[in-house]
Amino acid sequence: MWVSAISILYCTPTKEIQSKKEPALGVDDRGYLVKVGDHSPEFSLEFPDGSTTSFEQLKGNLIMLQFTASWCSVCREEMPHIEKEIWKPYKRAGLKLIGIDRDEAADIVTRFGKQMKISYPLSLDIGAEVFHQFAADGAGVTRNIIINPAGKIVFLTRLYDSLEFKEMIRVIHSQLEEKNNLGIKGLLNKISALQSALSSGPYNSTATYDKKRLLMKLKNELRKLDQLQSYLNRNKPD
Repeated sequence: MWVSAISILYCTPTKEIQSKKEPALGVDDRGYLVKVGDHSPEFSLEFPDGSTTSFEQLKGNLIMLQFTASWCSVCREEMPHIEKEIWKPYKRAGLKLIGIDRDEAADIVTRFGKQMKISYPLSLDIGAEVFHQFAADGAGVTRNIIINPAGKIVFLTRLYDSLEFKEMIRVIHSQLEEKNNLGIKGLLNKISALQSALSSGPYNSTATYDKKRLLMKLKNELRKLDQLQSYLNRNKPD
């Protein structure tokens, strides 16, 4: 009974369970303190096994933060979709997805991940410190935040809505394609410059040998990005 009450309180928007009133200054009608286009706040995360990561370490990748909790029924509804429709298709494309469990002990978080049969990592958020960098005190927990490689917030969700969820997948796919295309363009420029240097330089020097080795390495990296682009092309969302 108490668990159900807590779940309703934190998974349901405040405006639906309290008197309808204007959100506090700086808070939107979904309880967010941030908006699309904002630079992500700095954050640090610790996992149940004691390992850590941070925004600074993750920056340069496409990041998805999924706020959740074991007592949240909406979170439990959403997480299998995240595992199947986002994590499994896009982890090989470089998506950094982390579930952030709101204010629960490590043993509970570990058990929760096993119960939900998810393979993406779940981190701790004791005191909801990370949560409150993105959402207001008292705001519901079920939400996803997509942060692009430049550190800008590009999508926000609240609760589990199938249409919004599909739009989030399209944004993730598009962002990964953009990142991959930029990588391909950068490598092509480097390869072109090296080939020009090799064609005009001495043929038997140590420097030439080093350039040839670097050229082979860059071509191998380009091959991997081309393969990834083919994979993304084959798996475009509806």
